[in-house]
Amino acid sequence: MTDFDIIVIGGGPAGCYAGLTAAAKGCRVAIFEEHRAIGWPRHDPGWLMESTFAKSIIDSVGSRVPWSKVNEYRVSHAESGDPIENSSRGGYVVRRDLLEKEIAASAIKAGAVLFLQTEVTKLVRSEGRVEKVETNSRVLPKATGQIFICADGIRSAGSGFAAQESLCEKAGPRPGISYLLANADVSAGVIDHFLSSDPTLNYKTFFTHQKGLCYLSFPTSEAFHELKNRSDNAVSRKIREAYPLEISGYASVTSGKYAEYFKNMVRDNILFVGDASGGAGNIHGMIQGQFAGTVAASAIKEHDLSEARLSEYQDLIAGTLGKAPFFYFSAREDFGAFDEWFRQVEDASKGMEATELAYF
Repeated sequence: MTDFDIIVIGGGPAGCYAGLTAAAKGCRVAIFEEHRAIGWPRHDPGWLMESTFAKSIIDSVGSRVPWSKVNEYRVSHAESGDPIENSSRGGYVVRRDLLEKEIAASAIKAGAVLFLQTEVTKLVRSEGRVEKVETNSRVLPKATGQIFICADGIRSAGSGFAAQESLCEKAGPRPGISYLLANADVSAGVIDHFLSSDPTLNYKTFFTHQKGLCYLSFPTSEAFHELKNRSDNAVSRKIREAYPLEISGYASVTSGKYAEYFKNMVRDNILFVGDASGGAGNIHGMIQGQFAGTVAASAIKEHDLSEARLSEYQDLIAGTLGKAPFFYFSAREDFGAFDEWFRQVEDASKGMEATELAYF
């Protein structure tokens, strides 16, 4: 089968949720993922911001995906450890790689097909619209579609399709390293976030999954070992006896404001979701996927594939998530406090639920 209603480029949380939504609404959906596994490489610590959507995900997956409730999001001075602010709206932390697999499995149960180790290398146009994709796979080198949902992640603004479609200023990724640490001085149910004028310490955040086990990110492995050996700050004290169980890479943008949606997220018959739309955040990305899958399925059913019709997807974002984007690295500047940001995200996404995941 090489002819689909909707082709999703990228199998992260936004892409998989878009595929799940469209398949659940009866569309012929293909999801193309360049890596060998859904959920790998692991790009983030699995934080789900407080929202009805997050709660419905947790209710749906039950014990199939390890998760824990965050009862306290604690912000402190890195050097002294003195408190700055505190919020009870911490949300949840999950094994994101397993959650992505759960969403992808639900998409397959709904009728989608998934192709691993299949990178979409080219969008092929006819009369100004995309009619098919070319891939690096000898098994499925080409596939046709009516609507294309682009979820190729942060690379989209560099060598990916958002840059190719001139939706953004071209920007390469800034690499980093994420550690899963054992025996760190962290408590279950608490995210510890540190602020400092020292860039090595600033925004060091312990995403705790259980007592002693957390994710922590650094620009380089040398930075991790250097900080571990320091004794002049609370961050170093928390990792002094900790050792990594897993090391994985991630990337962030090098230009523009982090997680600021592109002015245009729809081009012809392509919808951009998640990091590929300029946005970020697990909950934000999955809700975007739900919006994109819903609008795309409706457009196919009504035989209206115009850019104006598909732009209803962007209108949905502007009226909801666009009011409280995932401005993680400027949350206190933009919203005055993390707790206020959390509250506004809750309000912006109120009533939205992962109904498709619950069904399958």
